[in-house]
Amino acid sequence: MPVGILVVDDDDSLRTAVTVILRGRGYLADAAAAAREALALLEKKHYDVVLVDLRMEGMSGLEAVPRIKAVAPRAVVIIMTAYGTIRTAVEAVRAGAFDYITKPFEMDELLLVIEQGLRMRDLSEENAHLRGRMLGRSPFPGIIGTSPAMQRVYEMINKVAPYDVTALIVGESGTGKELVAQAIHDNSARRDRPLVKLNCAAVPDTLLESELFGHEKGAFTGAQFQRPGKFEAADTGTIFLDEVGDMSPSMQAKLLRVLQEKEFERVGGRETIRVDVRILAATNRDLAQAVANGSFREDLYYRLNIVTIVLPPLRERAEDIPLLVQHFVHMFNAAFHKEFEGPSPEAMDLLMRYHWPGNVRELKNVIEQAVLLGTGSRITPEHLPAVVREHAERKNASIRCVERDHIRRVLESCGWNQRKAAEILGIHRNTLRRKLEEFSIAPPAGTS
Repeated sequence: MPVGILVVDDDDSLRTAVTVILRGRGYLADAAAAAREALALLEKKHYDVVLVDLRMEGMSGLEAVPRIKAVAPRAVVIIMTAYGTIRTAVEAVRAGAFDYITKPFEMDELLLVIEQGLRMRDLSEENAHLRGRMLGRSPFPGIIGTSPAMQRVYEMINKVAPYDVTALIVGESGTGKELVAQAIHDNSARRDRPLVKLNCAAVPDTLLESELFGHEKGAFTGAQFQRPGKFEAADTGTIFLDEVGDMSPSMQAKLLRVLQEKEFERVGGRETIRVDVRILAATNRDLAQAVANGSFREDLYYRLNIVTIVLPPLRERAEDIPLLVQHFVHMFNAAFHKEFEGPSPEAMDLLMRYHWPGNVRELKNVIEQAVLLGTGSRITPEHLPAVVREHAERKNASIRCVERDHIRRVLESCGWNQRKAAEILGIHRNTLRRKLEEFSIAPPAGTS
């Protein structure tokens, strides 16, 4: 993706010249004549680099730097300054700018500083990412895991967060869709604005419209006061609609209008209300299949599905279970004033072999119960729910059945000749004999 650069300078000729040259070098360059104009652009569009003149009317470059970093924390800010204001330029670097360049400058010199700034930013982010992996954590608070599947999720969050696009987060219940929405919001230009959350499946359809759009006094029985909805509360911020696939067709149509027009009316109201809201949605349903069977609007699906982030179920990233277990043990040790070191090898084996239909949420609940009710310094199998222990026993029994049937088929294929069967199975003949006794396998009557 081409690098975006914003040139901020009240000198018309310099601003225009730098912008034209940058575009000629393949950059996506825009220009602003004042700091406030630049901040307004940064609210709407992503820029990798911001070139700011130090002395400008209204707001100076020194004053602008911290505000730029607040709106666009990943942007590389470079100060353009006359020789006599270098001391002030150094102050700007301390305030968050990457570097400064003195006027007049050669374009090659400026391009070199830009490239150095981008390289340093990428290295810094890579180091933070690696530190997170070493600690068994992600770059995002609350999301734990270093598996390849989770690395892909982190990559998608980093790519999506800076851009003001609608994103659909897909995954089974308990996989952490709300945490991903929080991470996207926290790493966006709207991070200092509200993040409003609503579980659409938890609100009766008769009340969902009022929850989303608000209502006027007297709009329905019990509406004694005017009440703003979630969209108004989220204005200039982000709204997270969890389980959006459970919406009725009529509510889907009203949500589509907000996505298209950014406007709505309160229930019982006539005033059209416009909002600036980023929409993040989540579902545990297959919306493509819901579109195919007619239970979900196709036009709404494509509006929501600008970018899709797929969260893997815990059973598909079992290598993350030990990290998650340690995280939850530490969390509940602090909550319950306990000092568990973690699970015993036997307990960890049971946790690794369980299929976790409730995903990370279920694992969290299991560890919470074990820490709360357990004694000693280790979580043992006795501290785990019966369903976790019994699953391992059933799995063992299933594996034994598969092994028994395989041995029987091999024996049958070679006429119950134990020597040949042992060779095919790759085991010693004495081992085969023990297996036959263990599984009570005997040749059919009349077999020699």
